[in-house]
Amino acid sequence: MPRFSRRGFAGFLLAPLFRLHGQSTASPQPSADESAAGVSSRTQSRTYRADAVILFLGISIYRRAGVGGGQASLQETGEGASQRRTLFFAGGSDPKHAYGLSRLGWMREVVLGPVSSPSEAAYFGVLTSSPEESLAHARKSVAAPPSGRSIFSAANGRNTAGHSRSAVTHFEFAAGAIWSDRGLIDQAQSTFHGNVDWRETSWPKSPNQAPPTFLFQLATLLKQRTRRAVGRYVYSEQEYLLELETPQTGRGRERLLPVRGKIRNLRTGYETLFRLWLEDGSDSIVPVRIEFQARSFLRLTFEALPA
Repeated sequence: MPRFSRRGFAGFLLAPLFRLHGQSTASPQPSADESAAGVSSRTQSRTYRADAVILFLGISIYRRAGVGGGQASLQETGEGASQRRTLFFAGGSDPKHAYGLSRLGWMREVVLGPVSSPSEAAYFGVLTSSPEESLAHARKSVAAPPSGRSIFSAANGRNTAGHSRSAVTHFEFAAGAIWSDRGLIDQAQSTFHGNVDWRETSWPKSPNQAPPTFLFQLATLLKQRTRRAVGRYVYSEQEYLLELETPQTGRGRERLLPVRGKIRNLRTGYETLFRLWLEDGSDSIVPVRIEFQARSFLRLTFEALPA
């Protein structure tokens, strides 16, 4: 088994954060027009503490709690064709608790129209570009002298009826940035103001509605509360299959409802597994706990903090 110091482990706990997909520091707020018109707003939100486990051949060999944090929220306004949903998830390491290392990812989606046939879905995300694919690679990344700057990636996309358009950009920003840094988000947005390589795809299977996005499809399936739910979504010009398995009753003293999820890229076949825990008996679909295997050697858990 490889030898690592306590400092060495803590250093790269969040290095490969967000192989999955990731607004600002606050939950979405209604627009001025919505507020003036008296449009009702329904919001669900949770703030999280991030914990990490290092694995070697599937066995836990190191644990650390409180290496970072995150936030998830869902806001709904209007009804029917005028309905608007803003979905948000972000998380990352806190350099003060991860020996100076900062890794982050966040994503915001805005979906217009009824759940059954959304007319438009727009998304914007930012994440740290971390190439660590193995335990040894991650060690080397942390051992390297800090440069003061890190490479980040930003994704911008819009899905409409039977069509999608998106682009990915890369930029430098302060290495110590955390997920709630507004300056980071502003810098990411600015990269799309110039010459950007936009890609477009037609989706003949959904000619009358916008192809679902990740967070929207996840929320839709979670609301069903069925033993098994399946749906597809489009992100960055690729189609994914999302599968959920949910028991009919909660478990444990907390009476939480565990949900097992699997994401499969329909082009590459690559699969990502994750688990969520919902409040049993509640209509909230914002999880109390989120767990996923970010890399073969790293498992991350986001635990909701008391309200």
